[in-house]
Amino acid sequence: MEYYLMRKDEVLTLCDFTNNGQMIAYSERFREPELMPLGYRVYPDYLKKWWADRKIPLRQGRVEEMLKNKGMLDSSDYMLRNLGLSLTDYYWMKPIDSDLKWKDVNLYDNDFKDNILSDKWDGSADRSFSYSPNSSLKGELEKTWAIKNGSRVLIKGNHGDSSAESINEVIACELHKKQGYDNYTEYKLLKIKGKPYDYGCYSKAFTNSELELVSAHAIITSRKKDRGVSNYEHLIKVAAENGINAEEFRRDLEYQILTDYLLTNVDRHMDNIGVLRDAKTLKYIRMAPIFDTGRAFATGFVTPYTEDEINNVEVNSFEHYERDLLELVRSRDILKTDKFPSDDKLAELLSKDSKTSKRLIDFKIRLYNEKVKRVEEIK
Repeated sequence: MEYYLMRKDEVLTLCDFTNNGQMIAYSERFREPELMPLGYRVYPDYLKKWWADRKIPLRQGRVEEMLKNKGMLDSSDYMLRNLGLSLTDYYWMKPIDSDLKWKDVNLYDNDFKDNILSDKWDGSADRSFSYSPNSSLKGELEKTWAIKNGSRVLIKGNHGDSSAESINEVIACELHKKQGYDNYTEYKLLKIKGKPYDYGCYSKAFTNSELELVSAHAIITSRKKDRGVSNYEHLIKVAAENGINAEEFRRDLEYQILTDYLLTNVDRHMDNIGVLRDAKTLKYIRMAPIFDTGRAFATGFVTPYTEDEINNVEVNSFEHYERDLLELVRSRDILKTDKFPSDDKLAELLSKDSKTSKRLIDFKIRLYNEKVKRVEEIK
């Protein structure tokens, strides 16, 4: 099956797919090379890797069950049926015999109904259902795009029966608000019908028809890295060469590192960091608003308890350990140490989870206070 890879209404190249949506070939004669996707450019067959990485993981929530219900073979099939559309960029696949235009399919302006957090799904296997942004929704946490009061919002659940990850997002917002920091994604709690946990959370999309998200992973793999240069410095260098203010970007990254440390957020991988890019000029504007801090307090991982464990917290980020991440921070005075959330506020938020114990709440507050003390010492 042949499709044109599109960016809005620009034809970029021709791609060939199997019946289950896997890309098997593409023309390397790109019509607009500068408009091609960024991620994996340093690898052979990079467009195949980009497409495979774009699809929703089968292990996300109940995706595998949903696909079987819809009569689909694979998440690649689901993505191709939805033309590879996303709410974070402007790439899509246009059937070569189609007269579809960007105005007909883009999800910033056209409504969609697919909700993969629901217990019930449309079993239709044909193309009659509205296009969905969920087919390209990455990550293992169960989540769904939805439309709430006219706004595109991302609704997220949790791993397991606890509301911890959703509450952690709200705690991070409380920290950023207290700090007076303006570049973060605001999360709010909400009830999700049919789920074992008390709360999920939601946030408004920070992308639109003129502003897209480019992940740190895409930036890092868009350009060959010089020998001896870290991914961290490579990211800053490439972003600066594409228009971002390097010092502002570095300061935003350092603020993120310090607040992640304070909250013991252990999962700041390269798809959980990004920049906003202007759709027309392709210039990078600023680091994307901080998002996905659900793994705060090492939720879902081995929670550090002893002095030795607190000194050796492993993270999924630019470095393997928190202590090494802190070494990347040049400006240790970024955080206002008199503007941290209080223990009472943390206890109030953490206690919203009926599945957690007072002992666990007390422990998380103790870990937080230990981190507060250490941040104050490194200033």
